[in-house]
Amino acid sequence: MNQRSSTPIAVAVDDPLLHPEAIHIAAATGRPIIEVPDPAQLARIQQRAFAVLTDATCNPTPNTFHITHDVDPATPRTFALPLQAAELLKALGALYTQLTQRTPAASRGGKVIALVGACGGVGVSTFGASISKKAPGATLVDGHAHSGGLDLLLGLEDVPGARWGEVAFGEGAIARADVRRALPVSSDDVAVLTFPRSMFADVSLPQPNDIDAVATALGSAGVTVLDVPVELVPQRCDLALVVVPGQLRAAASAARIVAQLAAKSVPHGLAFRRHGWESLSAAEVERIANSNVVAELADCRGLTKTVERAGLPARLPRPLARAVEAVLAEVGGVR
Repeated sequence: MNQRSSTPIAVAVDDPLLHPEAIHIAAATGRPIIEVPDPAQLARIQQRAFAVLTDATCNPTPNTFHITHDVDPATPRTFALPLQAAELLKALGALYTQLTQRTPAASRGGKVIALVGACGGVGVSTFGASISKKAPGATLVDGHAHSGGLDLLLGLEDVPGARWGEVAFGEGAIARADVRRALPVSSDDVAVLTFPRSMFADVSLPQPNDIDAVATALGSAGVTVLDVPVELVPQRCDLALVVVPGQLRAAASAARIVAQLAAKSVPHGLAFRRHGWESLSAAEVERIANSNVVAELADCRGLTKTVERAGLPARLPRPLARAVEAVLAEVGGVR
C-alpha cells in the first residue's frame, strides 16, 4: 500500500512471534507506528489511530484488525501472520479508500495543541491565548490551578460561564458545542475553561481523565489550546509544544519533558523563546531536547505591561503573530 500519512497505526501485540510480523506490516504502510504495551490504553488510542493491529481482546471497531497464528475465516478482520500478510495490507488499503471517499477533509476533526513550559516566565499563557485569538472559534483550556486564571488575559474574569469544579465530565460522549456553550466566551469567540477566583482551597483540580474528556470533545472541530503541565497532556493531541529559552537548565528540562511526551507517543516540538541573552542557540536546544523547533518566540517590547494593564491586545505584535502562524501551520490549522 505504502500510503503515507501522519495518522499512525497502533500495534498492540504481545506474542513474541506475531509482534515483528505486525510491525513489518505497519511499516509497509509508510505510516507512523505507535506501540501500545498496556492493553488498558488501547481503547483511547483506537479513536485517533488510522488502524489498530492487536492480538488482544478489545472493543471491535472498523479500524481494528485481530492478529493470530491460525486462519479464522469466521471472524471479521482477523488475519493469520505471516500467511495472510498480503490480505491484511489489502484490507488496510481498503480502509484508507473508505475513509478518503466517505469523510471530507474538513470534517475529520479539529486540532489540539498543548503548551508546556520548560521553566517559568517564558510566556506560555500569553502564547496560548495568542494562538487561540488567531484561530477562529478556538477554545483555551487552563490546566494550572495556580496560574492566576487565563480569563484575565482575555478580559473574561467577570463574564458568566463555567469554571473548573463547575463542569462535570462523565464517561459518555460530550458534544463540543455543549462544552463551549457552558464557558465564558470573548468578543472574538475564544471560549476559556479556567479556574474560579475562589478563596477556598477545595476547588476541584482537573485530573488526567478530565483533560482527556475535554480534549476529545473539543477536538472534534476547530482549534483547542491546552496550557497544561506535561503530566496532563492528553493522548488526543496533535502537537505538544515545549516553550524553552536558550539556557542550559531549561534545555535539560525540555529534554525530560520531550521524553515523557515521546513515551506517550504524543507528537512534539519546541517553541524557542528568545530572551535578552542566550547561552544556547536554537540548534543546540534542538540537539539537547531531541525535538525540532517549530516556532521562535521573540520578546515583544511593552507587551508584558500591556497585558498586565489591559489584557492581550486585539492586534498581536508582529513577532508574536509570526510564532502563532508557524504553530498553526505545523498542525494544519487556520492561519
